[in-house]
Amino acid sequence: MANEFDIFNVSVKDLDTGERPSTAGSDLYTPKPDQGQDGIYRSLIRFLPNAKNPRKPFERKYVYWLEDREGNGFFADSPSTVGEKCPVQDMFFKLRNSESAVDKKMSEGLKRREVFYALVQIVKDPQNRDLEGQVKIMKFGYKIKTKIDEELNPQFDEPTQVFDPFEGKNFELVISKKGGFPNYDSCKFHGNKSPMTIGGEPVANDDASRKAILELLGTAPELTSWGYKAWDDSIRGKVMNVLSQFTSPGDSIQNITRSKPAPVNTKVTEAAATKVTTETKTETQPAAGAEKKEDFDEFINGLDL
Repeated sequence: MANEFDIFNVSVKDLDTGERPSTAGSDLYTPKPDQGQDGIYRSLIRFLPNAKNPRKPFERKYVYWLEDREGNGFFADSPSTVGEKCPVQDMFFKLRNSESAVDKKMSEGLKRREVFYALVQIVKDPQNRDLEGQVKIMKFGYKIKTKIDEELNPQFDEPTQVFDPFEGKNFELVISKKGGFPNYDSCKFHGNKSPMTIGGEPVANDDASRKAILELLGTAPELTSWGYKAWDDSIRGKVMNVLSQFTSPGDSIQNITRSKPAPVNTKVTEAAATKVTTETKTETQPAAGAEKKEDFDEFINGLDL
């Protein structure tokens, strides 16, 4: 029979074990200035809709990079992302509102960053032609998110639904370096509204194109894998261990991390401050969806203070 599955010709690659591909770094589009000509990375991308939840085209969360007394670092999503009490945020304000200059310095290590993840199609990438046409997930911060918002809600012009396959716009990535960090000031939406392309050809607004678009999106990485993750026991233990180094003798984590931190004077030692602000970054195994510390730094524009 033409549609009968041949049980005698099944390779290992043919087996569907029910497991999803790993959401490792290969799913992320991670252009870096150092990879581009003259230290500037240039490419053309297209923001794509989220086929599984069209009303939610990107994932958003607040994240921390935290280090313990030994300098071991790890990522932790902030519960404040979903409106829950966050002990790290409580400690941040406790230290930031202190009268001690040392406390204020220590608070720098507890800043949360706002990050976004969206599906993108790489339209043109002179640095890596093999990526052209592929769908990846791109992580970005406040600056690119602002440029998206300006298209969705312009002050004077007609709004552009940038995630629309037929009436969206391509986005020109121009990533340089400023002050040692990636800079996105020159990034912009490119040209007028236009359809996306598949196989190098613009799609038509018809059933055949809709099917092709859905098939393409079906190959996309799982966007929700990069969304907020509540702390498990392991992460919670690591977070509390980090916070313990900010307490004074006799203080407890429960007393320090209260829901409405007041401007008090929490004394910490110079030795502890030196330890926290050390430049040695040793990353432990990150949580799923986390990248390296140096990638995290580029979101300095997304600080929420």
